[in-house]
Amino acid sequence: MRRVAVTGVGLVTPLACGTDASWSKLTEGQSGLGAITNFDVSDIPSKIAGQVPRSDVENASDQNLFNPDEWVPRKDQR
Repeated sequence: MRRVAVTGVGLVTPLACGTDASWSKLTEGQSGLGAITNFDVSDIPSKIAGQVPRSDVENASDQNLFNPDEWVPRKDQR
């Protein structure tokens, strides 16, 4: 068995990326659910989901958005 050390805890949710931002939106009564926009859903029954907000070129400095390039190799992203 390998030993591991947890050095921090954070949240990546459909509301925001980060504990403070997610908690703030949750206590304001905001929902992270909405119409699926990341891919074609014409062939599946559900059209609503909780999608994690991603950063892109226009909002790259927004710390409340998830940037998969920081965590997942490009070839593994879908």
